Amino acid sequence: MNLLPARVLFWILLPVTIPQGLWLRRRATRLPGAAGERRGIRGEGADLHLLAIGDSIIDGVGTGSVEAALPGQFATALARGGRRVHWRVEGASGHGLRDVTARLASLPAEVRADLVLLSVGVNDVTGLTRTHRWRRGLRQLLQVIDSRWPDARILFAGLPPMDRFPLPPQPLRFSLGLRARVLDAIARTVIGENPNAIHVPTRIDPRQHGFCEDGFHPSADSCTLWANELAGVLMAEGAVRPPGLQAGTPANEDTRSTRP
Repeated sequence: MNLLPARVLFWILLPVTIPQGLWLRRRATRLPGAAGERRGIRGEGADLHLLAIGDSIIDGVGTGSVEAALPGQFATALARGGRRVHWRVEGASGHGLRDVTARLASLPAEVRADLVLLSVGVNDVTGLTRTHRWRRGLRQLLQVIDSRWPDARILFAGLPPMDRFPLPPQPLRFSLGLRARVLDAIARTVIGENPNAIHVPTRIDPRQHGFCEDGFHPSADSCTLWANELAGVLMAEGAVRPPGLQAGTPANEDTRSTRP
């Protein structure tokens, strides 16, 4: 995939899109992170320790409660497969790659993880993180995870197509979409280098999936669909398999669901 045209066009548009971005930042609705406990247990069966870490998606901005946010919904979806899911949420709105790496490194030594759900990148798009720093930083983040939990599977939720977000005006919306595709393509390559990691593309179908009132974050209903997709991908990959499911048998034949 040739990323050069998209990279060049993104920077060409900056004289127009930076004023739009500054205006949008002043006018945008700011929603709080999800309310509720940031750790808990779901389901019965073999123990599975889930660590969800990242940006506002992990923080549950706009969903109202941790149970309705992606991590809570994901834990519920995994528990339906016959697992006792010990989940922990480490997310914050506005966090980029460097922030997530620092937060991960600061976690207490007793934190366990069999599965790491990772959402990061949107703030690196808006924060103009350079591609070489994004690539290097993502490799460093994966190394930190591998060094702390060498047997853990890593599930990277791909950057969303930001040109489908309803909030940004044009051409800012188009420009954000360009940059998100570039960073996600790099992430897909970096994730592909790690045998313990899976990159799951994020797709948005406006006919099926809604946003929160800020026009930037997925609604609770969209998080439900997203969580089910992620759990289906894991079971199809054999990373998390419910009792009685034979190896090589997809748990969910269609994991192409979309979400914002």
